[in-house]
Amino acid sequence: MRRTDTLTSLFFATFFCCYLTAFSQANDDSLIIANSERLSVKLNKGLFGLSKPAFGNYATLNVSKLDSAVIKKKTKDSSYIGAEISSEGTDFDQSKFMTIEKTKFYKLSLGTASGAAEAVFAIASVSHEKRQTFLGKMMSKNDEDKDEILDENRDVPGIIREGIDSIVWKFFIDDFVSGSGQSQGPFSNPASIAGGFLKNEHDSLYMQTYSSFEADLVLINQQGEHLAALAFKQKHPTIWIRKNIDLSYQQAIATLFAVILSIKDY
Repeated sequence: MRRTDTLTSLFFATFFCCYLTAFSQANDDSLIIANSERLSVKLNKGLFGLSKPAFGNYATLNVSKLDSAVIKKKTKDSSYIGAEISSEGTDFDQSKFMTIEKTKFYKLSLGTASGAAEAVFAIASVSHEKRQTFLGKMMSKNDEDKDEILDENRDVPGIIREGIDSIVWKFFIDDFVSGSGQSQGPFSNPASIAGGFLKNEHDSLYMQTYSSFEADLVLINQQGEHLAALAFKQKHPTIWIRKNIDLSYQQAIATLFAVILSIKDY
């Protein structure tokens, strides 16, 4: 009987804690909704995967890859030699496992009510791949599935400069996975982000990747205040940015969201 009472008390204590957490989350998110205008996003997709999002009083003027050299590093991890025997004969597979690091640089200009903001950012990828050797290609009867990407991680670091002051914002998008919006078929996957931040020399906002409403990402300051939200996984994204925060914050957040939306299917 005593054990039953203990389990019952534990259940209600856990339930109460979960309820308080959910209530607090909903209350914090309600401040965003109450103090923001719901902004529908027009992506304006380009031919090469980069989009030029427009929302509210903001419009992407330009987004492009910089002419700077691509930083690329290849490291051989191990080798593999195998053979596949079938009714068609024996097919040899001589491959190598590699770690490939690659960094490309981009620039985005966002038109705002007070001028323009500019973001310079990089897409830094680290992938583990299986690559067929030259000798393996010569010996193989069938090259299909010999080269493959085993896993890939992409991070997006960058800076934002605004026209209204000299404050420089730094941002980081952790483990960014592109959506398959350009692929065909019913099994396309949405873009995803593991986390990240937006900060200047005085303040720091971190990304929370869930919300009590339809947003996929919420920006929260050091005081725990929810300042903005972004629903980017949907076909038609939506943005909320609180109007009762400093204009510099609004524009930096809008520029960060424009970067995310510009590369979400890239």
